[in-house]
Amino acid sequence: MQPLPGLLLATLITVFATLDVSGQNATSIRGQVLDAATKDPLPYTSVQLEGAALGTRTDIEGNFYIETTAKGLTAIKITCVGYTTQTLPIREGQANKLTVWMQEANIGLQEITVRVERYRNKGNPAVELIRKAIENKDKNRQESLDYYQYEKYEKVGFALNNVTEKTKNSLLFRRFKFIFENADTNRVNDKISLLLFLRESLSDVYFRGSPATKREYVRGERNVIFKDIFDLQGISYFVNSMYMDVNFYNNAVDLLTMQFVSPLSPVSPNIYRFYIQDTVPIDGTPCAHLYFAPRNKTDLAFMGHLWIALDSTYALRKIEAGIPKDINLNWVNELQISQEYDWAGTAAAERGLVLTKDEIFMDFGLFRGDSTRSLLGNKTTSYRKYTLNSPLPDSLFSTPLATLRDAGAGVRDSVFWNQTRHIALSRSEKGLEQTLDSLSRNRSFRRLVGGLKFVFEGYTSVGGIDIGPVNTFYSFNPVEGLRLRFGGRTNYRFSERLMLEGYGAYGTRDERWKGFGAIRYSFSEEKVRLFPINQVRLWYQNDIEIPGQALQFVNEDNIFLSFKRGINNRMIYRITTGLDYLREYRTGFSYSLSVKNIRQNPGGALLFDYSDRGETRYKTDLTTTELGLMLRYAPNEKFYDGATYRNPVLTKYPIFELAYEVGVNGLMQGEYTYHNLRLKARKAFFLAPIGWGIGVLEAGRVFGQVPYPLLMIHRANQTYAYQLESYNLMNFLEFISDKYVAVNYFHNFGGVFFGRVPLLKKLKWREVFTVKALWGGVGSGNRPGEDNALLAFPTLDDGTPMSYTLERQPYLEGSVGVANIFRVLRIDVVRRFTYTDHPNVSKIGVRIRVKMEF
Repeated sequence: MQPLPGLLLATLITVFATLDVSGQNATSIRGQVLDAATKDPLPYTSVQLEGAALGTRTDIEGNFYIETTAKGLTAIKITCVGYTTQTLPIREGQANKLTVWMQEANIGLQEITVRVERYRNKGNPAVELIRKAIENKDKNRQESLDYYQYEKYEKVGFALNNVTEKTKNSLLFRRFKFIFENADTNRVNDKISLLLFLRESLSDVYFRGSPATKREYVRGERNVIFKDIFDLQGISYFVNSMYMDVNFYNNAVDLLTMQFVSPLSPVSPNIYRFYIQDTVPIDGTPCAHLYFAPRNKTDLAFMGHLWIALDSTYALRKIEAGIPKDINLNWVNELQISQEYDWAGTAAAERGLVLTKDEIFMDFGLFRGDSTRSLLGNKTTSYRKYTLNSPLPDSLFSTPLATLRDAGAGVRDSVFWNQTRHIALSRSEKGLEQTLDSLSRNRSFRRLVGGLKFVFEGYTSVGGIDIGPVNTFYSFNPVEGLRLRFGGRTNYRFSERLMLEGYGAYGTRDERWKGFGAIRYSFSEEKVRLFPINQVRLWYQNDIEIPGQALQFVNEDNIFLSFKRGINNRMIYRITTGLDYLREYRTGFSYSLSVKNIRQNPGGALLFDYSDRGETRYKTDLTTTELGLMLRYAPNEKFYDGATYRNPVLTKYPIFELAYEVGVNGLMQGEYTYHNLRLKARKAFFLAPIGWGIGVLEAGRVFGQVPYPLLMIHRANQTYAYQLESYNLMNFLEFISDKYVAVNYFHNFGGVFFGRVPLLKKLKWREVFTVKALWGGVGSGNRPGEDNALLAFPTLDDGTPMSYTLERQPYLEGSVGVANIFRVLRIDVVRRFTYTDHPNVSKIGVRIRVKMEF
């Protein structure tokens, strides 16, 4: 489960959801369609208004809603395969609420249809049939073929859903009503939608079975979006992470950066209830039509209909799936997936079951309701030119990249698309580019988006400069007192290759000026800061820092992190001049080279003191010169580039990092020679239906005799915000090592336990826990003593030791918590298990974390 790109999704959902959309003098029909015998909802049932060309389908819970100002309405007609059609009267011009009970029709099924009054797996023919499908799925799936290839066309769109006249005349849209000229009726609930984003791509896909390898060559990709406002590359990655290729033959279905239990998973009989509805022929093959729904509707599981071939293959031939309204999933009001399979190839050796239809619709919104605004997303995929079991050359699979793009894929002209797209563009899709171009030139709209960008990203644009981030302009700490900061950076209007950034800061208590300045230049074809980075940076920083504090995705002088527990008056002033080069490759490999000159001075109550022949002496500053090398391998890594950092998209692939720094004595006044080596491995684990987790293993070693500021000062966190990879009950400067090994595991159960407690399941809370262990130590050569003049470890004001080593036992910390409170808040109770006798430590603490996720 991943962080959502704030500007892309949160902005649009927030703005659209808050519009007033109530109708006037309209006929509305709200209802639910149920099976009269089982009382189960009937999703995807057709609901048609008699006397008007207007209708809809029921959602996954059997609910429907129609609103219209048409006249002459008298009744609605409800039809569903296997049930007797019903026609019910309605009152024109009023709000109608109906519950429709559908009676099973006697249609003479060739196969026996069984309904189980008290559901159980034993003796249930539906479950027996599903188990047959599971037993045979490895033979039926496309990946069972030795080779295959096909041409894939994909179209993804996002639209403002439920557009009414009141929307068009609202304060938000009245100045640019021209955008509604391309509004059209959507296929999900027959409401009026306004398209805002469109992406289409054409690619060739190749697969070989041994070794199992799949490669996709993108021949063309076209994005229609506000290019000056949103990060096109990040949008592409974000869309791909939401709309992964859905494969119900897998045990878990990847969707929305999460994993849902597939109805063809071996554990599905324990997760789902299955009912045989009837039998129908599909291309001449009799197929059992099954209805399925999760036993617990808060689980990450689907509900809907599937069709299993009643022959020796027991193949999945068709599926229509959605989600229960009570599912523990944020921001998604409705989801519909429709897939159809057919046999391709003529000769037996070239025959295989392949996808012929693949559609996904999602409705995103802050609130559920038929009259609320939402963001409608859809992905339609078409497959052509299947070739099965025809050997493919090894050269197609020689690249380590799963997806490759032709050099000109992003600049294909209209002639290319007119000749190659599988599905014709609709009227709204054809007019989107012109609409967005007009909006981009509209000053009122640009001011609106600029304001929203400032709220969600913290930057505001003034010409070619972005001023921010605003949450760093004011903060405070015991050493600086009130800290005032102002800064910014150049944007792409200034230059796409060159970037200038910097800030100035002043502390009212220490009365010192600080600052930062940097120049970046990109050698890549991509814009500066965008993947794959190929850039050089020259930078200078004169600022203060807390030893051992390492925060993720936030600035350390964030106003919200100024509140800290315990003693926090020992800091280090650091003046750094650096030159570094970073090179990233699409394979996931990257490296960086750096040279830094660092001068450190103690700040606040911290002293750089040491013992010399029984006398205490003080060192005013400590200067080092470092040469650094960083190697990183993150295969198939994707992320959304935020304003100040990258939001990684969680994947199943591991990430490996190796960092090496060498201190050079005598170079640019460097005082020490040392070697610092660090290794880190990170892996996500998806364990549907019991959630997902992240494991981190890291180790480090410092070679050489150096004072403690150059050793490993372990990551402590004295803020009240929970940090995943820091030790949340460890004090700053508490533990120092020249060698260490650390293990960290975090798990999110996704509500699997709370979802089974009647009073808690409606809250959609999620259970989380973390365990952390740290082993370390300091060798005799790096322990301060009379014979080495090394800086003494910090002490408290009364002389009590403040810093310790880890030889006695590992540092152990764990936490349990509740996430998804109000859909954004996480609260953890943290327990410290070792070294609880140290001064100013707490065995138990409460930490919070704010995060927007699905």
